[in-house]
Amino acid sequence: MLLYYTDVSKLDINQAHHAVSLERLEKTARYIHQKDKKLSIGAELLLKYSLNQIGISNPVFDHDKYGKPFLGNHPHVHFNLSHSEDYVACAVTDSPVGVDIEHIQDAELDIARHYFFGSEYKHIQNSPRQERAFFQFWVLKESYMKMTGLGFRMALDEFSIDINNSSRDKGARIRVKTRNENTGGLELADKQPEFGVWSVAGDEYMLAVCSEGKINQEANSKPNSKPNSKPNSKPNLISLDDLLRET
Repeated sequence: MLLYYTDVSKLDINQAHHAVSLERLEKTARYIHQKDKKLSIGAELLLKYSLNQIGISNPVFDHDKYGKPFLGNHPHVHFNLSHSEDYVACAVTDSPVGVDIEHIQDAELDIARHYFFGSEYKHIQNSPRQERAFFQFWVLKESYMKMTGLGFRMALDEFSIDINNSSRDKGARIRVKTRNENTGGLELADKQPEFGVWSVAGDEYMLAVCSEGKINQEANSKPNSKPNSKPNSKPNLISLDDLLRET
């Protein structure tokens, strides 16, 4: 898996025009705020950079029935994008994947109380850093929803995220529980996706990825190559200069 993120706050939109598609420029022109324009253009730049790393320089984009984009000319390659405030994130791999990045800020914990499962809310309440825990669950839940292809078409009460910090392995064990159609209760899914979650950008952002395949991060890995790095290593920060140079 390739997992990248970049800061687009200093992106020169005029300088980047040559590197993005006409469709993206037309979409960006409809935005009022400069920040939204930068995020939109930055997302395509980061995606093109990521695809270039695996030798794809002529992507043809299409959309599935739920509106999730995919590569029509490379259907075995899966990708997903996310953005928040000043940052854009991109994941590319050989199986369905979802990524989410969020700026950590003051959180309305009532949102967790009303929309998260009781076990999730209890975990947040018991955390010494409640806002950080809230956004950890937020990005994990959204990355899973995006991985399924349903996004927010999936009801929040159809699944829950279980974080087991008692594991002696490095990092927490993250699993998903889904609703049993027969009993109506939540049970651990038979086939568990892999999750990864990190604090990035000076601990000001939370980034999560969810995939049906392995999420081992290797800077020069390819979707069909055997991962050989340690699981849950930090995602790679890509500079604007590198983005523009390779696109």
